[in-house]
Amino acid sequence: MEEKGLNKSIEKDEAFSAIPLSERQHWLTPAMIFGGLEFSIPVLMVGAMLTASFGITEIFWILIVAMIGFQWVGNAIQGYIGAKTGRSSSVIARTSFGAQQARFIVGLTIFVVSVGWWAVQTAVTGNAISAMIGIDYKHEWIPWAVVTTITGLLFALPAILGYSSMKWTDYIAVPAGLLLIAGGIFYALKNTGWQTIASWDPKPSMTFFAAVSLIIGVNVSQWVISSDYTRYAKPKIKDNILIPLGIIAVGLPLFFIGAVMSVGIGDADIVNVMLKLGFPVWGFLILWFATWTSQIVNNYSMGLALANMLNVNSGRGRALLTLCGTIISLVIALVGILDYFMDFLYMTALIYPAIAGVMMTDFFFIRKQQWVDNKGWNWMATIALVAGTLLGYYTQYVHPIGLPAVQSVIVSGFVYWVAMKIKAKVAPDNFTDPFNNTLKTDVNTDTTIV
Repeated sequence: MEEKGLNKSIEKDEAFSAIPLSERQHWLTPAMIFGGLEFSIPVLMVGAMLTASFGITEIFWILIVAMIGFQWVGNAIQGYIGAKTGRSSSVIARTSFGAQQARFIVGLTIFVVSVGWWAVQTAVTGNAISAMIGIDYKHEWIPWAVVTTITGLLFALPAILGYSSMKWTDYIAVPAGLLLIAGGIFYALKNTGWQTIASWDPKPSMTFFAAVSLIIGVNVSQWVISSDYTRYAKPKIKDNILIPLGIIAVGLPLFFIGAVMSVGIGDADIVNVMLKLGFPVWGFLILWFATWTSQIVNNYSMGLALANMLNVNSGRGRALLTLCGTIISLVIALVGILDYFMDFLYMTALIYPAIAGVMMTDFFFIRKQQWVDNKGWNWMATIALVAGTLLGYYTQYVHPIGLPAVQSVIVSGFVYWVAMKIKAKVAPDNFTDPFNNTLKTDVNTDTTIV
């Protein structure tokens, strides 16, 4: 009976099909999954990085601006698209980018970035567990690799099984993450002292906006992949405004604790920070539990994107592809992706906002909240994607100014809208139908009802 229920869960969790309204859940379920997503080692690491340039009060305001001012909005918009259509992000992209481009550009981007994040967190967790059991993870590679491999496979299991397994894992692991926050406060106060923490005032090596951009960069993938989880939510505006509370309620304190823990230690490696603060064994176990939640989300999005790329719609196919992606990610983790963590973080912040800008503009301003499975390749979306990415690169590296991720969303969306208007007049096709009042609605789904 147990095996039959497990198989049924896997078979129901398909990659392409819209989730029926009858199977939609209370907004707390995706909010809890988002909270689990935010319990991640990179969040702690970036919080620690900020202490090289800012005091604790400045870091607090950086977090408020980044998380409430920008992250919440991006998550709510993309989340609503997922709830309205009932589909995953790489499938929603078929409307604006076209089926071929959504498979090979959008799907590949989501897959590669999910693989990278998963590998980063698995490697760091392997470090933590190794340190806990007395393995020198910097010099004893084989024992570390064994620990990391076992850790990674355990991380992947709920995502392979599907959405229903993921939500129960988050109900267990999120409270464990709260214990990690409490432990971080306790050991930081015990070893560093509140006076040192409160008076921390380093010489800045980055601007306020650069710090906000760094915070957004950790979470910017959510502006695209939110719909992978909100497709199980009800298509109500109120619900999708509330769902990002999971990100905010966990992200704000976790970034802040990463900063508080690292004051005076001068190290962004959270494992080293915990060792120097004198965390006991249970602290490293909790780090593993907390990381499990975000790893599940990365695994699940990775499998959905790969299923879209290979045109696989069955639940069993999605599960198998999630396992394949896990194996690829493990290999990347074992060869040392941590050495390139910051470069990877910045790359993520460049590509995802441009994709989000195209998807959001198409859904709200062109197609009037309808999903259409457009075949082919929409070059207007390609042009907008390149424009947004190049602007992000220029304002991030060549002439740093403003918030590259936010600017990329706006510019890619604007370029897409203008390009589509021009194409509708010069060379109309199935992608420009809305401008000619011939929108093709998806008659096979009831998820467009509010």
